[in-house]
Amino acid sequence: MNQKRSIISLSLVGLVAGAAACASDELGTEEGFETWNDANNPAFVDKNFVYDVAKLPVEGQTALTPIPADYWATYRDAINYRWDGTSAPSPAEKFGKAFGKAGVEAAVSRQHGIDAQAGSRKACKKDSDCTSLKDGSSCAMRRGKKSGYCIPTWWGLCHGWAPYAISEPAAVKPVKRNGVTFYPGDIEGLMTLVYSENLRVRFLSERCDEDEPKVADSGRIPDGECRDMNPGTLHILATNMLGIRKVGFVEDRTYDDEVWNQPVRGFRVTNAKNGKLLEIAKKDAVALVGLPAGSEYTYNKKAKRFFNVELDLDYVSEAPPAHTSHVEEIDYYTNTDHYGYVIEADAKGKVIGGEWVGESREFHPDFAWWPTAKPSGTVAEGKIGYEEVRALNEEAAKQ
Repeated sequence: MNQKRSIISLSLVGLVAGAAACASDELGTEEGFETWNDANNPAFVDKNFVYDVAKLPVEGQTALTPIPADYWATYRDAINYRWDGTSAPSPAEKFGKAFGKAGVEAAVSRQHGIDAQAGSRKACKKDSDCTSLKDGSSCAMRRGKKSGYCIPTWWGLCHGWAPYAISEPAAVKPVKRNGVTFYPGDIEGLMTLVYSENLRVRFLSERCDEDEPKVADSGRIPDGECRDMNPGTLHILATNMLGIRKVGFVEDRTYDDEVWNQPVRGFRVTNAKNGKLLEIAKKDAVALVGLPAGSEYTYNKKAKRFFNVELDLDYVSEAPPAHTSHVEEIDYYTNTDHYGYVIEADAKGKVIGGEWVGESREFHPDFAWWPTAKPSGTVAEGKIGYEEVRALNEEAAKQ
């Protein structure tokens, strides 16, 4: 689930911190004052977004149902995991046999699984060898081996599953290639792998790399990278992508250093009145964000109008690989996070930023991104290509 990102491509190898893409130095240069910096300005990645509060919907949902699927944990050796029983071949094994390619399992492990952690993670022979790391690691060993590496159990390929889940039709039936049966669970694993690299994306906000970000006495997080994503950014993204375009995006729903990429399915503004946001006076905005009574609204001096928003955001959780798809159980795998914030707008009602309020100051998405094209190239050292996997998925998706 870890990621190194850029504005146009996504390449994920191990636990790395993403550098900010064109972030403005204006953030935090004046005490108490903050503009909508480039990393959080949706116009930076899409000039066609709508910003007029009066034109933005208060609810929306994706037209394509996202796919609940596994994140193929690194400590289980990614898609080398024999999910259907210890004697049943893994998705990687099946792919190698069906397409006549040798060494697929080893390549998957070296590039995406346990062997990829050689040299960077502590060697081990049992789980207790990893206890001192205090990072949730298990002793991960490849099948047939007696030693391995301490790998956090939350590491995996959710950065491949999440964009795949919002971009492709679900595999709903098994298909055969050269006598090998691929179940939906196998195809989901292969799709997740090919979407984990060579993918052009658009990215908003900055990644927080703090385990426990500091909180000021006011309740506000002073570090901009851990305070974002800006709630105005989230509002523009949800209303435009889910409400107007009916397409999904991916969020890292935790604001600290852990990265949990989840496909976002829908949203609702729960305190809207007659389809409109609740506009409030400046003094009420001052109170909501925790500034002293009677003071100016100093967080964004360009703001002239304010709106109080209570928003429910629906995201899709992981599901275990199986003989059948979980897409028909989408509501079971849909979870909802609630966020409270103040929208900052100019005199004409154009959104120019926002400020988190209440518990949302410490509980909000870290960043968001979405693919702009299908994957290109190959993964697993060139042994698995998107076109081969896409053909399997298309056949399995036909009703």
